[in-house]
Amino acid sequence: ANSITTDFVEGDAGVAGRLVTIDDPVRVASISKLVVALGVMRLAEQGKIDLDRDVNQYLDWQVRNPAFPDTPVTMRQLLSHRSGLRDKIDYIVPLDGDLSQVLAKPEAWEAAYPPGAYFSYANINSPLIAAVMEGATGERFDRLMARLVLTPLKLDACYNWGEGCNDGRRAQA
Repeated sequence: ANSITTDFVEGDAGVAGRLVTIDDPVRVASISKLVVALGVMRLAEQGKIDLDRDVNQYLDWQVRNPAFPDTPVTMRQLLSHRSGLRDKIDYIVPLDGDLSQVLAKPEAWEAAYPPGAYFSYANINSPLIAAVMEGATGERFDRLMARLVLTPLKLDACYNWGEGCNDGRRAQA
């Protein structure tokens, strides 16, 4: 019979300059999209976000596919990867970066299909979803996610090593 070992780790802990341990926190990457969707749905339940409203109504800048300037982008499209945004550009926006400038580039968008018409997995949807959540609530994304999802679920987890992670966990990062 095969047994599964659940307490084995191997590898380098990256910038920590040591081997990884079983208790090290890890970046969960795309799995976090599910957690963000839970946060969005909580805001929708509270009436703070309408999944089918033009996201521009929550932002102080404009989001439009240059090839389809009259077609709104909605939160439902962003969550379901049907927004028209594509990962043809670097989707990691630095802390001092400007998401509105990144999304103003035509290469960030699908030119053949309007928003809502075509599925294509795109990471660049995530920073826009976070910006819409912030615009709808006036609350910083990491704090919002802690309040809406992580803390109620009693998870020692966080975005940006901020709200939701205990001091010990942050020190381990």
